[in-house]
Amino acid sequence: MKGTRTSARDKRGKAGISIIELIIVIAVIAVIAAVAIPRFSDMTESSRAAIAKNALETLNTAVHRFNMSNYELLFTGVAPSGQDEILILRTMQYRNPDNPKPGSPYMRNDWNPDISSSADDYRLMWTGTIYKMIPPGEAGTGLKVNFDGSDLGTAFVFPPNFTMAGK
Repeated sequence: MKGTRTSARDKRGKAGISIIELIIVIAVIAVIAAVAIPRFSDMTESSRAAIAKNALETLNTAVHRFNMSNYELLFTGVAPSGQDEILILRTMQYRNPDNPKPGSPYMRNDWNPDISSSADDYRLMWTGTIYKMIPPGEAGTGLKVNFDGSDLGTAFVFPPNFTMAGK
């Protein structure tokens, strides 16, 4: 066996990684995770704020379009129960089958948000003329902004005697 060399790999037996190499890889992964996880949390929260702001702008655009086509929607809420917010939303979603207004409905009628007063949620509260956003950490009741799409689905069925808000 002239000219044959034995390598370190042949002496060890089967190829593999040492415990030192494994510890170094775990340490590198831990450092990367320590840097990435807080940044991911910040991105998640800023994404939620952007989605809530988009929902707010969509509602207020619908209110503006309704005001232009019908009448100025001035409606002072009665109680902080969230029912006023739902009534305004349903007014934006309503299309009178007997006398449809151009542009109506002003909001998609398959959006069925819950009402929330939890300080953990983003909420959209009716102020009497427009909606405003209540971020987490602040008190107030309004339409809960969901981030999983569970508030979209079946179209709301209006009762035959539905009366729009604010007349």
